[in-house]
Amino acid sequence: MNNPKSISIFGVTGSIGISTQEVILLNKNNFTVDTIVANEDVKGLIKAAILLKANLVIINSKNNFIELRDALSDYECEVQCGKEAILDASKRTVDIFVAAIIGYAGLMTTYSSIGNAKTIALANKESIICAGPLLLKQAKLKKSNIIPIDSEHNTLFQILLSNKLDNISKMIITASGGPFRGFNREALDKVSPEDAIKHPIWNMGKKISIDSATLMNKGLELIEAVYLFDILPEKIEIIVHPESIIHGIIEFDDGSMSAGLSFPSMRTPISYALNYPKKIFSNVKPINLTAIKSLNFENVDEKVFRSILISRNALEKGASSVIALNAANEVAVAAFLNKKINFNNIIDIIEITINKNLSSITSDIDEIINMDMEARNIALSIIK
Repeated sequence: MNNPKSISIFGVTGSIGISTQEVILLNKNNFTVDTIVANEDVKGLIKAAILLKANLVIINSKNNFIELRDALSDYECEVQCGKEAILDASKRTVDIFVAAIIGYAGLMTTYSSIGNAKTIALANKESIICAGPLLLKQAKLKKSNIIPIDSEHNTLFQILLSNKLDNISKMIITASGGPFRGFNREALDKVSPEDAIKHPIWNMGKKISIDSATLMNKGLELIEAVYLFDILPEKIEIIVHPESIIHGIIEFDDGSMSAGLSFPSMRTPISYALNYPKKIFSNVKPINLTAIKSLNFENVDEKVFRSILISRNALEKGASSVIALNAANEVAVAAFLNKKINFNNIIDIIEITINKNLSSITSDIDEIINMDMEARNIALSIIK
């Protein structure tokens, strides 16, 4: 029998973290859990610590530390709190580091895990968007594999394993279309945060759900694919596929295509990333093609959903504009969720931010942090 792989899960109580827990519990003999981290969901963290038998349990919120410590006092695990403890824990030696902290907040822990984890199972796309060239260079230097957990990029990653990039004419990323598929700009002006987080297919956190509603998640995935696969942006196409059965397609120079199909469940890409290069049981419902009968595809209405076009423009401008796009999006989404701006303002704020004169040097992690802060301040001033 193979020795079980050690895993750390940063963002264990989010949607990716919960799906990761499910995969681990379905394959208990394959894995041991070293560290689990959550922001402030103390009850979810306590439950995960007990189920996974984690060695180290950390919560970011110091206000919830005593409740966490007391609840786990009878269990053989170490309990800590705060950002410094989380950053230190990301440097622990493990086989697999699951980077599932939401947004830019996950950048530093992902960066610190490089060289300390054999494989980084990457759900935190913002890490690649903000620091892709730097992270990938470090991963290659320190011999850490980066395997994307996004269903689209995970699918494309698997297709590319047996094919050369030189033979590819097009890479296609699919989008469900989100909750507002078919809406015009006037209708979008009236939607509420409550409307926007009701995704028709996926069960996700609020921030990711808003990104899906604006289709900015596809803009971010476009940027992520450019960095991860070293492919030109013009070779990447985004199309709407409402059923979310096909997650990624690659078209080759000879006119043939390879596509990855699966029932829409994050357990499929997570299980692959955890046991790469072999597949393991994930308890995902098989696809019954005769029951589905048809799969549908549409072009994105980029006049209404401008996020993909803006993401392409940011890539053309360079790394600083890409960082600014991500930062402004996080600020604008938070403002929308707090009902300070309307839905269409999210993309307006991003566009204005990346058109400002921003710092252009992003060659190390400190410069990336400064660039991100500058962009956030610009976005906040626009909102005010």
